[in-house]
Amino acid sequence: MTRTTVDLAVRRRLLLQAAAAAAVAPSLQGCLWNESEAATGPTPPPVIGTNLSGMEWAQPGIRRGGSTQPNLHYTAPRRAEIAWLAANGFKKNRLPVLWELLQPVLFDARPNAATRAMTGEPGAFDALYAQLITEVLDAHAAVGATCILDLHNYGRYRDFRYTADGSVPGLQKPPTPLHRAYTEDPGGVQERIFSLAPGATLTQAHYADFWTRAAQRWKDHPGLAGWGLMNEPHDMPARGGTEPTEGGGEDLAIWPAYARAGVDAIRKVDAKRPIYVASNQWSAAMALPDANPGFPLQGENLVYEVHLYLDAVSGGHAFDYDSEVRKGFSAGAGRRSIDADTGVKRLEPAIRWARKHNARLALTEVGMPVDDERWQVMFQKTVTHALRNGVEVMSWMGGSHWPIRSHAINHVPGWYQNRTIEPAVAGPMKAAAGIGPAALFDEGAGVAQGGQPVTVTVAIRGALSQPLTVNVAATEGARLSKASVTIPAGANTSDSFTVVPAPDRVTTLTYSGASGIQVPPPRKLYAFADPVKLADTHLADAALAILARYGASKWEMADAFDDYVQGSPARDGGPVRAVADSGFGSSIANPMEMLNFANTDDAQAAWLKPPLLRVVNGRKVLDCSVPHSTGLWCKKAAPTPVVRPHPNSRVPYDLQDEHFALALVIAPAAGASGVVFQASKAEDPVTSELTVADGQPQARWIDARGQQVVLTAPGRLEPGRPTVLSLTSAQGAQVLRVDGEPAGRASASFAPSAFAQLLIGAGFLSYYPREGFRGHIVAAIAGRGRPSDAELAVLHRYLRSLAA
Repeated sequence: MTRTTVDLAVRRRLLLQAAAAAAVAPSLQGCLWNESEAATGPTPPPVIGTNLSGMEWAQPGIRRGGSTQPNLHYTAPRRAEIAWLAANGFKKNRLPVLWELLQPVLFDARPNAATRAMTGEPGAFDALYAQLITEVLDAHAAVGATCILDLHNYGRYRDFRYTADGSVPGLQKPPTPLHRAYTEDPGGVQERIFSLAPGATLTQAHYADFWTRAAQRWKDHPGLAGWGLMNEPHDMPARGGTEPTEGGGEDLAIWPAYARAGVDAIRKVDAKRPIYVASNQWSAAMALPDANPGFPLQGENLVYEVHLYLDAVSGGHAFDYDSEVRKGFSAGAGRRSIDADTGVKRLEPAIRWARKHNARLALTEVGMPVDDERWQVMFQKTVTHALRNGVEVMSWMGGSHWPIRSHAINHVPGWYQNRTIEPAVAGPMKAAAGIGPAALFDEGAGVAQGGQPVTVTVAIRGALSQPLTVNVAATEGARLSKASVTIPAGANTSDSFTVVPAPDRVTTLTYSGASGIQVPPPRKLYAFADPVKLADTHLADAALAILARYGASKWEMADAFDDYVQGSPARDGGPVRAVADSGFGSSIANPMEMLNFANTDDAQAAWLKPPLLRVVNGRKVLDCSVPHSTGLWCKKAAPTPVVRPHPNSRVPYDLQDEHFALALVIAPAAGASGVVFQASKAEDPVTSELTVADGQPQARWIDARGQQVVLTAPGRLEPGRPTVLSLTSAQGAQVLRVDGEPAGRASASFAPSAFAQLLIGAGFLSYYPREGFRGHIVAAIAGRGRPSDAELAVLHRYLRSLAA
């Protein structure tokens, strides 16, 4: 680990300790101190949860294209993830849903019979989408949790435009039963919006009809926490208008009138369930007091929901701390930069308003960017302030939809050291709520050269109510800087030590003494000047030393688990959803996890499926021949200038960088095809991949300019025979190898092309899955750099040995 990395780790630790001193509940876990408790009596337990995003993601393609397929364009949260959240204290969540997907045809529309056959009946809820919502509520009820049904439409509804005869111009039949009808004619779509003017296109009657039907369907469900009337109404029409405004001039009376209509509709069916009332101007916390004429509404059990983010404009779409500070302003505060108290300042007007009107308040969207520890300090202060004032808190964003993985603000579990690792955002929330437990991990380089010390950091994910001491031991000959580490109380805290391994041997570090918390697994450090010379006598050590030298990752199906939350080792014939990096490419902030997060809870919607584990001749292999298998996916982020220039969550290389990848495969039959291993970007057609085409191994590269290079081996895979495929790439030099022998060469130079994902047994380009290898995969390796021919030969031999 470099000096810069060590300095950053120390700086992070000091910042988080400072935040912990102000924000952590004192000694007894599960108790929350409140300044006013002596005067007002005990406060209710703190309420924390997350937004189970995913079911609203089809919005961009609704009506205008075929991007409406479950598990691809939108995804319901998995039952297992809901149970895992509840087990970790997140027991009230929010489920964003899309009006158009739930009620595809408004109640007063007049489509003809042919159109209705493709779009549905007027007013009716879509059977599959409604069933997915019910299953989410069922999953909450099963674990003693609840969920808010949030209509995530911003006061709008994208509809077809019906002609006088009830048809829709250009209407296309859905390509599959899981897709929705759409039109390719721009004149066949209209954007409706709330308005109080004559000629309003989205009326209070439409809105009341929706909520009447929803309340009738789910009012008695034990998993329902309440009704979220509308997410973030904004830019409503001007007074007397029916079109959205931009930059001001909206009629602020529109939303309160519609909110009243929604409350009345629900209360005719459900007299007591909480109703969550959003506010104008994107539900901004600082706008609640002054931008909502007629608030508070009359009625019982109303909760006013507000949103805030920590960037300069409080929009939740900018994540680089220094860039946000340089903007020199802060929404709600004027011409001053954001600081550690920004979130508290933005929330305080809403808290004062709620206190004045004796109203309940919920912060139903707030996010913590993950790439800079200063965001955590801000976030922890915000959440602590909210909970101490009785405000419910729900983070943005959890869920099982693939784009959420490695988003700059996310609340999704990962997989590291063969265990579930909580997202960073969970730590400050648990600390503020006084909820345990925490999980213990470590990170550090795997190679030491020239007697230089290696820094190892031991850290918790979650929150500690008091410091935790962990003992450290090393095998003979190694020198430790200290025999124990003490991890401070607080959220996501850590401590570090250094070790100088003995030369020309493997040093093993072990941990003990953390009562009640599972310690990290043993860590190996390799201090060989020339690992290749070791290969004849200690092949595995030689190969791992080479991987450590390049910081490369390794995934073996012997390490496969059936889930990345509350999972167990995968069984023969069972699903594989998690394989940890057993190489050296991972860190706590950036685990190179291989996961499958396709939702198979509902058989009708589960057209994408996880691969299966097979035991073939005593070896564990990944079987990707399952129809619609999506393989395993390591989803990361690509840099975005200004917005997110330095994401922590990165794949180790981009296309133009020197890189290498190897995989041990078995073709069960002649003519097998599909992607074996892919480095790529989900949104673009750029890739570096190992594939098989009609039994012939290939290496393929495509850069951002469309340049494509394909190397094809002359021979075909022999059915049943384990074969190692590899690619290496540097500017001006690409090689495909089969069992260590060159099978194709090229001399291309690639344009800069960012990667943001790695996949095993599948591909995913331009927003769509590519056919995975219809065979077995035993293991894979990938890393940045240019190993020598001798080092590659060792890695080939090592992978072949895994088939023995």
